[in-house]
Amino acid sequence: MTQSMNLKPTLLLGWLCAIIPLHAPRAAHSAAPDFTREVRPLLSRHCFKCHGPDDATRKAKLRLDLRESALQAAKSGAVPIVPGQPEQSEFVKRILTSDPDEVMPPPSTKVELTAAEKDVLKRWVSSGAEYKQHWAFTKPAPVTPPKVKNKSWPNNPIDQFVLARLEEEKLSPSPAADRYTLARRV
Repeated sequence: MTQSMNLKPTLLLGWLCAIIPLHAPRAAHSAAPDFTREVRPLLSRHCFKCHGPDDATRKAKLRLDLRESALQAAKSGAVPIVPGQPEQSEFVKRILTSDPDEVMPPPSTKVELTAAEKDVLKRWVSSGAEYKQHWAFTKPAPVTPPKVKNKSWPNNPIDQFVLARLEEEKLSPSPAADRYTLARRV
């Protein structure tokens, strides 16, 4: 009986960890999409094959992987991306059109953007078409641990991050386990 009673808090803790999301709630759809998490993967999957860094496969001399190139007018005078003005951006016109001769990606690729993907790209252009360098090329910077109410619990900066999340969820840390419990968990 004691064995099963000891399992219940463990099961409850496991269940709570599974249902509490580890990320902040998503912002409303009108907010600018995150370039690194939402936009770059779409561009990479659907656009960079023909409009990326490879000179040999690039179409229409358009690079969408570099902001400077994506903002330059083509010979036709059309500007691929006009930050803050999706209605003036050829990029947005091409992803939204139903004309098979104009739509991007072209039907020959047998890849279509979903309505949600089109919305992400349009909102990205509307919000200024910000590009961010890939995280692997960014020098790591120190992060200041968040301020917490319970100043006595954290033993190190990582504990401050954990406690800040617990406090955000209006939870408190469990008491420290004795050495026998720790050994059993190992």
